[in-house]
Amino acid sequence: MAKKKAAAAKKPPTKSEIYNAVAEGAGLSRKEAIAACDALTEVMTKSLKKNGVFNLLGLAKLTVVKKPAVKGGKLVRNPFTGEMVPQKPKPASKKVRVRSMKKLNDSV
Repeated sequence: MAKKKAAAAKKPPTKSEIYNAVAEGAGLSRKEAIAACDALTEVMTKSLKKNGVFNLLGLAKLTVVKKPAVKGGKLVRNPFTGEMVPQKPKPASKKVRVRSMKKLNDSV
């Protein structure tokens, strides 16, 4: 039984637990907390699409990184077997990179 409690304590909070904590901390109802989080998500998405950067209240900085397309056929080393295999082609894509800022680093 003690193992189950220890394992549960190490898991990150679920979305529902986060909504409940935000509602309790801000003195809002759960529905209002969910609406506030959804609004923050919309602002974050719009900013990333328009500017490519979003500063999450001084805690983290989100940036869009453009990954170029990769042509296939080039021989690369398979790290598991050491064998040289042809590289697979990949289309260009966009990824979101998250970096923690000083305020978050100092609090952890």
